[in-house]
Amino acid sequence: MKVIIAAAQTGGHINPGIAIANKIKKENPDSDIMFIGTTRGIENDLVPRAGFKLKTIEAYGLNRKLNFSNIKNLCKTLKGFGKTKKIVKNFRPDVVIGTGGFICGPTILAAKKYKIPTILHESNAFPGIAVKALAPKVDTVLLGFEDAKKRISKAKNIVVTGTPTKITGKNLTNEELNKIKFKLELELDLPTILVFGGSQGAKSINKTFIDAIKAGPHYNYQIIWASRA
Repeated sequence: MKVIIAAAQTGGHINPGIAIANKIKKENPDSDIMFIGTTRGIENDLVPRAGFKLKTIEAYGLNRKLNFSNIKNLCKTLKGFGKTKKIVKNFRPDVVIGTGGFICGPTILAAKKYKIPTILHESNAFPGIAVKALAPKVDTVLLGFEDAKKRISKAKNIVVTGTPTKITGKNLTNEELNKIKFKLELELDLPTILVFGGSQGAKSINKTFIDAIKAGPHYNYQIIWASRA
């Protein structure tokens, strides 16, 4: 089976795409999987490191303001659409999967041109602009949350699957846990809280956590705070 996955810019789009690719490979080891991303996103690191091919195009999200920058980005995105059509035509996938973000637009539309089955996966409870716009055009929409259904209109087929993850659970011994804590300069005998966020919720999580730190003190536990710089 040949598959194209459109995933770009943020880990919230790329990591589910990689998880889907890993699952396809597990079920069908002979599958040929290619990612389509942008020329400037973290997919240029994450996708090759996961062992998958990556083709890049120039594509940009557009805002509602009519200015030179927006027009310039629109022209680049249209040029990227032409490149995407060539990629899809040459690769001839059995299915094209998009995991959200503006990269899905040119990739899904190129697939529709060649009558290739299309799927969107939305991990968020609040679907992004691209997913809402493309939902009526694709064959199936996969959702991470049941609550997202009411925010997707006119989709042909919706399936709630949950959000795939490339992380697998691992039971660590006390010795292994202590080595990790020592490396991170954490106290061995204090409970540890990991705080992280992603996509549209990251800003509110970070702001709330800053307020919580200011409210301190925090003597009975320690914190790892993962935040994009």
